[in-house]
Amino acid sequence: MKDRSHDEATAEQFQLDPDYAAELLAEVRLSNDPAELAILLRQLAKNSRQVGVKSLTNAKGNPSSK
Repeated sequence: MKDRSHDEATAEQFQLDPDYAAELLAEVRLSNDPAELAILLRQLAKNSRQVGVKSLTNAKGNPSSK
């Protein structure tokens, strides 16, 4: 099994459950902890990059027609 970083695992979780990601962001913003917010924003950005790359290809790995 390939090891992966915590950020990668968290980004995957956010992709699987975007409602959780939104709730977590709201909670972190309320806590007013800049370090925690920075970490979460980094993980959310990683998720956006992963989703963006996946949307550029279809299931066969070919460029999508969209």
